[in-house]
Amino acid sequence: MRFKQPPQWRRRKNSVAATAALVERANARIAEWHVDGLAAAGILPPADRYMPVITYPPITMYPPTEPETVFNDDVNPPPLPSTAYVHIPFCPFQCHFCHWVKRIGSNSREVDDYLDTLAMEMDLVVRRLGVDRLALSSVLFGGGTPTYLSPAQTERVMTDFTRRFDVSGARQFSVEAEPGSILGDEGFEKLRVLRSFGVNRISMGVQSFDDDILGRMRREHTAKEALLAIGQIRRAGIESISIDLIYAYPGLTVESWIDTMNTALDSGADALHLYRLRVNRHGDIQGRILAEYKKRIDEFPGVETIRLMKALGQVMSEERGFGQHFTRIFARSPEHVTQFMMDYCCRLTNVVGLGISSWSNYHRTFTQNVGNDFARYRERVRSGRLPIDRGLCRDTETEARRSLISPLKNNRLYKEHFQKRLGFAAEEHFAPELARLKNLGLVDEDDESIFLTSRGRFFADETVMQLHERRYLPLPEVAHELMPD
Repeated sequence: MRFKQPPQWRRRKNSVAATAALVERANARIAEWHVDGLAAAGILPPADRYMPVITYPPITMYPPTEPETVFNDDVNPPPLPSTAYVHIPFCPFQCHFCHWVKRIGSNSREVDDYLDTLAMEMDLVVRRLGVDRLALSSVLFGGGTPTYLSPAQTERVMTDFTRRFDVSGARQFSVEAEPGSILGDEGFEKLRVLRSFGVNRISMGVQSFDDDILGRMRREHTAKEALLAIGQIRRAGIESISIDLIYAYPGLTVESWIDTMNTALDSGADALHLYRLRVNRHGDIQGRILAEYKKRIDEFPGVETIRLMKALGQVMSEERGFGQHFTRIFARSPEHVTQFMMDYCCRLTNVVGLGISSWSNYHRTFTQNVGNDFARYRERVRSGRLPIDRGLCRDTETEARRSLISPLKNNRLYKEHFQKRLGFAAEEHFAPELARLKNLGLVDEDDESIFLTSRGRFFADETVMQLHERRYLPLPEVAHELMPD
């Protein structure tokens, strides 16, 4: 089966005049935020020290531990909804920008062996939680490339998972995909299998609609194939499509970014996840992009160009009816935003992480599985032990900051929710820090919530970094530049 590309999905380029008008509108928005004032206040780190705030504390800072010591005796803490993340660490090629654990070009035997081990880990986890089948509020299969699996392997892992986890009440079941892996008859069969198990959202790593930039990224799909893949997903009956796009990549021009945004907005996707290129490691491995940065720094966009690309992404999305319902994600409506991230970032649910390098949250305990050592992960699980080797039990202050930082960055902090979790008011406990951010025009509040202003949301990572304790700043060597004494 082949999907023919509709004429309206062909790439279109802006005229010179239209491009100039867009740039003018984006620059006007940046001018409203008085960037120089934020830099003088110590809000903005050095240009090459950008770090996204994904979890608090950062997962790269969890200390070594053993599962027997990181958990306290209370294996049945106060009930919280649970979401699940499953790591499928196989990819058809090595992207230069990737910081996550994966294997490239694995054969079927290696994949089957991993799936065997993963099923054993599922058994260990549900046994640890004292249930036969755990009900989930949302699910994300990520990687790696989950759609690297064959149709039979896809059916096998979905069967293993749904036998142990109840997805009947999940608001969203999402799977990450790579365009080339879901094309043709075999690709369509994978999508059909996913749909039959309740998958209702595909998050696809497109990254760019510029073939030259895709080549620099070491992606093996083309812009046209990404568009064909969107059509293939639609034809398989999967309800929601989100695509990832990276700006600030070396060699990327403002004009090319505008073309990519136009193509994405015309593509039929329901949501766009717009990422700034991350040069420094934020996962278990350092991507090859750092070496490229050190060799060819002059080919990387400067900080002013990066801000312009980000503003263009906002302006173009909003003008086409895509609202920012979650920081960095622009969607036709809120249901197309990743509910997995809404659950763990905003609703602060428990997270069940499965697979090598995945992380979990149980009440006030963060744990992370063995990272980038497949033999050790396999040995741990097959000896009947949870494959945890890092973890952190959060004290009250750390939990309070997490309960403020994560919802504030991604959506908004609801005061009543915080009060119920911690037993005290966020606006009182963090009064001096919030007052400073308010004075800088980055944060505001109403009777129900505390939220980032438009200025604060544009600089969301930099703003919430001001709320970190110093011991959990991801780049301690520049701590003095990230916040005042």
